[in-house]
Amino acid sequence: MTKKNRKRRPRSTTASPTTARGGANLERRDRKDEARRQREAEYRRARRASALRRTFMSMGVAVLAVGAIVLFRSFGGPNELPRSAVRAAQGAGCTDVVQPAASAPSGQHLDPGQQYTYTDTPATSGLHDPSPLPDDPKVYDQQPPETRAVHSLEHGAVFVYYLPEASGGLPQAVVDRLGQIAEQSNATFLAPYPTLTPDTALTLTAWNRRQSCPTGADLTPDNAAKIVNGFVTAFECTGNAPENGASPC
Repeated sequence: MTKKNRKRRPRSTTASPTTARGGANLERRDRKDEARRQREAEYRRARRASALRRTFMSMGVAVLAVGAIVLFRSFGGPNELPRSAVRAAQGAGCTDVVQPAASAPSGQHLDPGQQYTYTDTPATSGLHDPSPLPDDPKVYDQQPPETRAVHSLEHGAVFVYYLPEASGGLPQAVVDRLGQIAEQSNATFLAPYPTLTPDTALTLTAWNRRQSCPTGADLTPDNAAKIVNGFVTAFECTGNAPENGASPC
C-alpha cells in the first residue's frame, strides 16, 4: 500500500504560555529595579538635605555665639587686666589704671573743626569734634587733633601716647615695638604727645581711663609691649566706651 502524503501544519507564531510568563517576569524585575533605584536616589537626597540642615544649624549657632560675645563685650564693661600686664606695669613703676577727675559723660560735641583746650591731658573724655579720627593710619608721626582722638575714645579706641626720645622720653626701640602693636590692632593708635614728661613718657588712654609709665631701664620693649597689650585687652572696643561698636571698632 502506498502511504498517503500528509500535509504539514504551519507552526503557530503565538508565544507559548512559558514564553509569556518569562516576559512578565522580566517586566516585574525591571519595575522592581526601577523602584529600588528611586528609593536609593530618594535616600541620597534625604541624606544631603539632612547634612545641609546640620551645616546651617552649626553656622547659625556659631553666628549666635559670636553675636552674644559681641553684645557681652558691648554692654559688659571693660575686661580684666591680664596679670602679666599688671606685673610688668608694677616692675616699670607705672601708675594703676585710673579714672581721671575730669571724666565726663558722652555725647558732648563741638562744632566741626572747633578748637578746644583740655584741662586734664592726655584727655580721656569731654567735649569733642563731631568726627572721630579715620581708622587708618594707626601710627602717627605727629600728635593728631585731640578733639577727634577723644571722639575715637568714645567709640572704643585706645591711644598710646609717648614722649619722644629727643625730649627725654621713650627709646626708639620701644616706640617701634609699640608701633607694631598698633598696626596689628583693631582700634589702637600710637602717637607722640610733646607735653608729656619723663615720668609720664608712656601714657595709655581709653574712655575715662588712663595709665602712665616713666621712661627708664625697666621700660624695655618687651615690658612696654606687655603693658600696652594688657591695656588694649581690657579696654579696646569694650563696653567701657559709651558708643562702642562705631568706627574704628
